[in-house]
Amino acid sequence: MKRWAMRVFLLVVGLVLTGPHPFLLLKDFHRQDIIGAVPLGMDDRFEIEWVHSVELTPWRETYRVHGLRGMELAETSFQSFGAGVPAAFADAVVAVRDGWITVSGLHEQRDRVLYVISRKDYKLTAGGQQWNLADVLPLGTSLELSVRWFPWWYRYLYSLKQKGSDV
Repeated sequence: MKRWAMRVFLLVVGLVLTGPHPFLLLKDFHRQDIIGAVPLGMDDRFEIEWVHSVELTPWRETYRVHGLRGMELAETSFQSFGAGVPAAFADAVVAVRDGWITVSGLHEQRDRVLYVISRKDYKLTAGGQQWNLADVLPLGTSLELSVRWFPWWYRYLYSLKQKGSDV
């Protein structure tokens, strides 16, 4: 009985150490090249922020790792209403905090999201780090973000690097 329990314990530990973990995967949408992968936890959040091209005010979208089902848009925040900014939100909470209009409780499931990195003001915050996306990829790139599951060592193969960085 003790040998059986030890084998089960070692199997579980082995699966945890080698099994899949969530990563934020960044890809060039058109070329389908992997740009990088950022390790995340089961309930982590990540944000992408930019300046709205018409309103010229900051906009931020916050996504949450949603278990084994990928990711969901958890909240969006902006500093002014205007062109392309939704005016009504069903089943969401709208609040104004520190000059930001924040819409939370969205729970919108997403398989992937696309952004055209057209200017130098796009920032990604994930896994406790922040990147200026213009330092990571060329302007004009159609960036695809998704949450995918890979072995823990995947972070060493596809760590997100800034242009010209060897680290």
